[in-house]
Amino acid sequence: MQQFLAQLWLVTMEMAPSLLLGLAIAGLLHLVVRKGSIGRTLGRPGAASCLKAALIGVPLPLCSCGVIPAALSLRRDGASRGATTSFLISTPETGVDSVLVTMGMLGWPVALVKVIAAFLAGLTGGVIVDALPEKGPARLEAGPDASCGTVRRGAPARFWDHAFGTIFRDIYGWLAAGLVISALISVFVPPDSLAGASWLRGPAGMLAALAVGMPMYVCSTASVPIAAGLVHAGFPVGAAIVFLMAGPATNIATLGAVRKTLGHSVFMVYLGTIVGFSLLAGAVLDSLRVPSPSAGLLTDSPWFHILSGGAAVLLVAGIAWFALTDLCRFLMDRRMARSKSPVVLSVEGMSCRACEGRVRSLLQEMDGVSAVRVSKEEGTASLLTGQGFDASIAVSALGRIGFRAELR
Repeated sequence: MQQFLAQLWLVTMEMAPSLLLGLAIAGLLHLVVRKGSIGRTLGRPGAASCLKAALIGVPLPLCSCGVIPAALSLRRDGASRGATTSFLISTPETGVDSVLVTMGMLGWPVALVKVIAAFLAGLTGGVIVDALPEKGPARLEAGPDASCGTVRRGAPARFWDHAFGTIFRDIYGWLAAGLVISALISVFVPPDSLAGASWLRGPAGMLAALAVGMPMYVCSTASVPIAAGLVHAGFPVGAAIVFLMAGPATNIATLGAVRKTLGHSVFMVYLGTIVGFSLLAGAVLDSLRVPSPSAGLLTDSPWFHILSGGAAVLLVAGIAWFALTDLCRFLMDRRMARSKSPVVLSVEGMSCRACEGRVRSLLQEMDGVSAVRVSKEEGTASLLTGQGFDASIAVSALGRIGFRAELR
């Protein structure tokens, strides 16, 4: 156990600085990228729109399931099928947080090949889809505005809500699982123990990585420590990048959503492009004979250890905080489910976890409210109330922070 905890802490120290920097960059991108202008630049079918969509998608830190609503939003805003597909392919394979973590744990050659392959896969897939005959409506009907309420919030609040309240909140569980799996691999699979397995070299190893990665749900950042643990045990770098690309971009839920929303032809292009470019990226790394990175990439500088240790403490604290928060909400949901008469408010304008948090925080502070359950998917806020609660006051208060509400 002591060896496992030591290895877990070491892996956390290696990942934490790059991850926190990536989240900060993601928050800044959220502030400067205007969503309303994206759809207008991607509406014309062809390579130009696909190129722009891939360039937009590569730095965005969205997982394979999170990219589905974002891509459909682009489609509703008028983006072409090819641009939507390009965005769908390039986005979940990378992200600024994932690229920085990959560079820190596996080296810059792997990170660079990963970015280039994701970009080319998105561009190629989009161009192919635009060349296919159009079936169904040319564009989806415009959906509701996905803004977080209507009240203009300050830049620091929007930065924090997006980087940590939404992105980190969505991936913290998978990050924790990735760190644990990486530490377990390092403890139970001795260094270079797989180096003698000749069948892992070349196509067989890459196909094995593809078979393992495709059905899994793992985000692009959480997949890195798992891949690093495999490489440390002697897994070829070429096979590792196949796992890094195919794992985050494909899983059963995402593949089903793509097929249902965009059709069988687009689904086949989506899957074939990801598989093809993942294998191509692995072949490129193997042909370049990129050396396997060492198990520990931390430098001997005491300042670097201090920085990494501090970042690791923040990362662990964030994971623990959200895990405890989700546990409390689970218990609250159970309590709410046993209640026979909760007060239910319909709430419009919630588009992210940060929105849920703002609605929940406001309602929890109101007189007579003992429990609150908020769901952006259902567009509801359910409350257990007692003496002193006034639904009209709650509706008015939600309106003042930008959410239209009414009593069901």
